[in-house]
Amino acid sequence: MAEECVHFVKFSDYDWTFDRVGWLPWNPAAFCLIAAVCAIAYWMSIEVLVLVYVTFKRHAGIYFWSIIFTTIGIILQTTGYILLSFENTWPVILVVVICKIGWIMNVTGFSIVLWSRLHLVVRSQRILKWLLVIILIDGLVCHTPIAVFEFGLMTRNHNTYYRPMQIMERIQQTVFTIQETIMSCLYIYHTRKFLKIGYPMQTRKVVGLLLLVQLLVIALDVILTLFDYTDKFTLKCTVHPLVYAIKLKLEFIVLNQLQSLVKRGLTPGLGAAPSLEDAKSSENRPSLSPTQSPFPSARVPVPRELARQAPRFEAGFASKAGPVVSELDKSSPGESMTDSLSNEGAMLGRGKHDSNQTLTENDEYDLRVLVGRADDVVEKPDDMERQYLGSWGGARK
Repeated sequence: MAEECVHFVKFSDYDWTFDRVGWLPWNPAAFCLIAAVCAIAYWMSIEVLVLVYVTFKRHAGIYFWSIIFTTIGIILQTTGYILLSFENTWPVILVVVICKIGWIMNVTGFSIVLWSRLHLVVRSQRILKWLLVIILIDGLVCHTPIAVFEFGLMTRNHNTYYRPMQIMERIQQTVFTIQETIMSCLYIYHTRKFLKIGYPMQTRKVVGLLLLVQLLVIALDVILTLFDYTDKFTLKCTVHPLVYAIKLKLEFIVLNQLQSLVKRGLTPGLGAAPSLEDAKSSENRPSLSPTQSPFPSARVPVPRELARQAPRFEAGFASKAGPVVSELDKSSPGESMTDSLSNEGAMLGRGKHDSNQTLTENDEYDLRVLVGRADDVVEKPDDMERQYLGSWGGARK
């Protein structure tokens, strides 16, 4: 095998298929390409770990841990592939174990990321349950034979496992691509429905961004699938960790968009926090009664199943928000969430916002009301702020 490693092979004649046995033959261009792709995958994985820690205020939940799980899998798969391809003294069995564990963690782990994200917008527990069952079944059916065939390729009976591995590799890549596409499309569909209720002015922008991200993800999956069907297994193994690292980075594009809605005061039923231009234009408008809301989106009807009673807080909850708290305390027990938000929107309309649209104290109070429960379970779409930004300290009863 050592002689194979030092033997030079032209890049045009390089063998990227399953048929290769032993270490990678020497070619500067091929070695530099593999090293560069693996280095980028390492870098992006470390960056994702840092972003997860900084972005999430609550280091808990399936969504948080599934991202961590997937990222660690990318690192393990990249490490295993390097040890499996370049000459070293590591035991082959141990290297294959590291590589396959990393592959299972990042492939099924990313599906769990997509599944846990659906909890924010999908209310049907039946859909979520069946999707989880499908993920587990696909993982068991696809991961098990691939792992067995991979060990077989490392033995003297390489040719015996070559054809089964080639067929199963194409099947599993197709299955996981379809699975991820279905969950991403469900997320886009239900997010669009949710935004129409509480964020009508931002629906087109956010949904357009989600579609763009999904198209990029599909394009990456198509590239991996083409490598499989053209029998470029070594090349696919090289770019596979990088592709999943890019997918995780794309997750943060969606996450940052959702965060920006909340930071700008875009809460369901209230719309955007008024900008400086809005405040100037409002001076020429007729004055509103205390029960009217200055936000156009406050008149958007909320479905009965989403309406819930506004939570109550103690008088000392917000140090300078006494009048607002007293108004909430005076609300009748049967008052719907829509009425409470409408009244509160009128009060917040009299607040001042700086040119950077930073949250004022009244805005913070408004977000606390909408965040509601402080538990770890995401049951309603209006818990999106709590899931991504963490529960406010004052929201606990």
